[in-house]
Amino acid sequence: MLAIQRLKEIENILNEKGSVVISSLSKQFKVSEETIRRDLDKLEKTKVLKRVRGGAYLQSESDKQVPLEIREKIYLTEKQEIADKCIEFIEDGDTIMIDSSTTAVCVAQNIHKYQKKVTVITNSLKVVEEFQDSKWVKVICVGGGLRKRTKSFIGNQALNQLDSLHANKAFISCTAVNKKFGATDDSERESEIRKKMISNSEKFFLIVDGTKFDNLESHLICKLDEIDVIVTEEKLSDEWEEIFEKVKVEIKYV
Repeated sequence: MLAIQRLKEIENILNEKGSVVISSLSKQFKVSEETIRRDLDKLEKTKVLKRVRGGAYLQSESDKQVPLEIREKIYLTEKQEIADKCIEFIEDGDTIMIDSSTTAVCVAQNIHKYQKKVTVITNSLKVVEEFQDSKWVKVICVGGGLRKRTKSFIGNQALNQLDSLHANKAFISCTAVNKKFGATDDSERESEIRKKMISNSEKFFLIVDGTKFDNLESHLICKLDEIDVIVTEEKLSDEWEEIFEKVKVEIKYV
């Protein structure tokens, strides 16, 4: 296939699916991943798509979040390492809030893998699917409007259901962690869900990879002193460690 034909096919796939993953395109077109990266770079210059690590997607004015299909492929090792650490803090009998982040989905996969006998409260369709055949996990899924890019339920209906639900532990991620403002998100509706999960849980674990620190998004999830435990795979700077020590936040490294 000529390069110009491949570019057209990639554009067609984008228009149909909304996003593409480099590794999948490489296999489909039987070319190297580097060739696909160059193709995507060319398409980005024509403003057809938005490039991110691992793939590309069509931008939407109503939802600028990177689609789940791409986020599942990036920093996967780091997310799995964080999830492996989280399982140390989950005990049989726990009731757990889990959000719709890809890191939280990895935590759900570990709960299933280690056959933890827990109750999981979530707004994530992916988490629900993870436990659909589980003998050990009771699942409570809050309903509401489906955010297709994240396969999560958001909005007032979901918030109202969370009002009457409580957990002893919450495993929540975010888009960015800022020294001044705390944990923030790029989605107002998603941040509202995360806030409610945190407020309705006895202990809050913020599960974030090292790329999230020293960034800032528009919507506040929580202040730093509202976090009980940070779980991350990369050693933080001395400055960050001093900040968390000051506000009495535990840091758990993988």
